[in-house]
Amino acid sequence: MKKNCFKYIVSLIIFIQLLACSQAKVDIVKETDEPLAVFPDYDGVTIPVNIAPLNFSVTAEAGDYQLCIRGTDSEINVHSEDNSFDIPLKTWRKLLSENAGQEISMRIAKKTTEGWVAYREMHVKVSAESIDPYLAYRLIPPYEQWNRMGIYQRNLESFEESPIFENKMTDFGCVNCHTFNQRSPEKMVFHSRAKAPGTAYIHDGIIEKINTRTEETKGNMQYTYWHPSGRFIVASVNSTWESYYYHSNDRVEVFDTESDVFVYDMERNEVFGSELLSSPAAYETFPTFSPDGKSLYYCTADAVDSVAYHIEQLQYSLCRVDFDAETRTIGTVVDTLFNAKTTGMSVSHPRISPDGRWMVVCLMKYGNFPATKKDADLYIIDLTLGQMQPLEEVNSDRADAYHSWGSNSHWMVFSSRRIDGYYSRPYITYIDDQGKASKPFLLPQRKPAKFYNDQMMSYNLPELLSGKVKVNQRKIALTLKNTDGQNMKFRR
Repeated sequence: MKKNCFKYIVSLIIFIQLLACSQAKVDIVKETDEPLAVFPDYDGVTIPVNIAPLNFSVTAEAGDYQLCIRGTDSEINVHSEDNSFDIPLKTWRKLLSENAGQEISMRIAKKTTEGWVAYREMHVKVSAESIDPYLAYRLIPPYEQWNRMGIYQRNLESFEESPIFENKMTDFGCVNCHTFNQRSPEKMVFHSRAKAPGTAYIHDGIIEKINTRTEETKGNMQYTYWHPSGRFIVASVNSTWESYYYHSNDRVEVFDTESDVFVYDMERNEVFGSELLSSPAAYETFPTFSPDGKSLYYCTADAVDSVAYHIEQLQYSLCRVDFDAETRTIGTVVDTLFNAKTTGMSVSHPRISPDGRWMVVCLMKYGNFPATKKDADLYIIDLTLGQMQPLEEVNSDRADAYHSWGSNSHWMVFSSRRIDGYYSRPYITYIDDQGKASKPFLLPQRKPAKFYNDQMMSYNLPELLSGKVKVNQRKIALTLKNTDGQNMKFRR
């Protein structure tokens, strides 16, 4: 009897929830072509078929609002008395699945003394191509507050966020520069600084600590990227500094006073390099491998005396050398894809689509740290034709930077400060077969207006993942704090 009663109560609760989420239609007495201001702006965006609900808020005065989301054969009706719409997850998934490759519309109506007035419809294209289901990122205060930060992951198909590692586990030291092998949650590295120094190497459920500093490299590895084989990591070793300016719109400059690029052989626990990638007369940084593993790309700038006072002279070019994984050798001929001296611009953060067709980079007037640069914009390079063009649909009047590709070479996530100029937030865009980007959309949240207003942290290094990272924070912390770690050897 109790069991049947319990089932009845559960069924009744589910029924009430569904009824509350999918409100009945309202009678529209008037329609207007005027738009209604909402946050986030989802009108005209392209979304993956598996994305979480596009919840949003009306920014106008409080009142009774009704949202109708229409597909080809069905619709969802959601009522709001607090200006925010919470779209039910199950019915949203069903609607997207039914309209994959098509367009859905969103119409908002407001209750007035005359009755319900409907505003101009918003339109959203639903791509049949899914996005990788997880997004990893570091959450960090934007300026010089290192006591609280962490590396987190978000399920893009829902609103679930979980920590990969939080710095409270290692006495609040800095943790940074997380990278994954081919978007796999099974193999990653990240750095722990100051309190428990070392690099956490996580693979197939095993946690190891490696010490990447050698006498020859003069520092620990910083910006890293995996070779597609999973055996090598290319990394820069940087001496990084910050300066703060009261007269600059960018407020802070992050720059290197020296940097080199090396390759780490994870199987042999060895480091090796090339004079081409570690010249004392240049700063080499932001390395990356091509998807086939045969090319190594990096950014390089001529060394600048007293760089903090002459930061505008620091401009980076984009170069490429051959890489042979079998012989573990770096090529001897450097190709320059983007020349700072002839363009008058500086390039950073090259990232190649998995199919090898496109490279997206960040351009700015000078420097190589785009997150702090108001003028930083994203550009796309057609690697088959060697042509570069701005991603006009993506760029804003604030810093647009730090991007990563999805597995299918179409979805791309990047960070932008376009909302307020202070905090980097993740945006997602679709890149079509011609290299054109769709209007980007802000990472959905259950209550986005409240979330992004209260979230005083920047999203750093957003990386798409094929699944959830399953690690034990405590085991990572114990490994970093209580083990000596493996020392890297330098191969001459």
